[in-house]
Amino acid sequence: MITEYVDCVELKRLIEDKKLKPATLKYYLRRKGIVFTASNAKEFAEQVYTIFLGAREISEIRDLMVNDGNYEKSLVMNLSMKLGPDEDIIDILIDEMSKQKSVKSEDYFIEQPIKTEDGAYVQFSYMRRLPGRNKLLEQERRYLRLNIRKVSETEVVVDVRQQSAIDSKNAVGFIEKISKADEGIKIKHINLEMLSSKNKVEFFDRIAAYSFKLWQLKTITGITVKQGLLDEDEEEDDVVLEDNEESSTLTGISQAVLNGNGLRSNEFVQESIKKGYYITAMKYRYEYKMDTTEFAVVLSFKNQDLRVDIDKTYYEDDGRIYIQPLIKSQQNEIIIAFQDIAYKVFGELINEQLKESNK
Repeated sequence: MITEYVDCVELKRLIEDKKLKPATLKYYLRRKGIVFTASNAKEFAEQVYTIFLGAREISEIRDLMVNDGNYEKSLVMNLSMKLGPDEDIIDILIDEMSKQKSVKSEDYFIEQPIKTEDGAYVQFSYMRRLPGRNKLLEQERRYLRLNIRKVSETEVVVDVRQQSAIDSKNAVGFIEKISKADEGIKIKHINLEMLSSKNKVEFFDRIAAYSFKLWQLKTITGITVKQGLLDEDEEEDDVVLEDNEESSTLTGISQAVLNGNGLRSNEFVQESIKKGYYITAMKYRYEYKMDTTEFAVVLSFKNQDLRVDIDKTYYEDDGRIYIQPLIKSQQNEIIIAFQDIAYKVFGELINEQLKESNK
């Protein structure tokens, strides 16, 4: 958060120097109810720079500049505990993370955990070795954030925010250390392998069918199918269909989902299942119900856990389509919404399988 006064001339200079894209700032202000029609950067800078902006707005504008091209990526798992009287799962987890902080580790560094209204978070970093680099650049510090949200008195969602999919391994290892330190803490993975063949497809169908308050599904822009066990390091067996290939198969899949027929009605999906393949990732493109903004979100499984990543955000200005990440708070809202519905759908499918096995 910006905590000091920022001269409006600074904002004007950023626009004129094109360090802050006029289209990006136009889009941001339009969402605040402020519309500009200037056609070039200099004219737009003259019109906009004297608008009074508070600390929150300036912070969000800085966020747009700093994170240009930076989309939120996450991995999600669950922790549960059996609690005694007057025990709180968040307090116990904070204590365990604080103990890990006091233990010197060459693998990672964590800051002091912070308690929030709905849980807690902790900043996490580790050194990654870069093969083939010279001595000066042989290591790179990678940063993550572990958000912990209470979903019941005995269970939390662990939301790992990461720069790249390569970072999650270290965060998962840290969570596993916490669970080993306290035998009462149980890790519950959202693991595709736990679902039946039918439900491996049903999972992605139910995500597509879910009705969100702010967004509606526009199309399916990507699908990945794989044969064999999920493995983070082996992707040679993956069959990937992306929208940039203009695939008629992908168009058919999208139409099946939008028409409510489900993925299993599609010929490609049927053939994949017969050959022993199953879906491991799906890219959905949604549009805002109240404006022209669209975003693509990817739900994918690697190893035991579910990843929810924002792929791209699209918005229209003056008849042109721009690609620009939303501010972090809006990206966070999308990630949490999809994590929560994925957690709910997965739980429903597991319960249905248990009921069927008990018949």
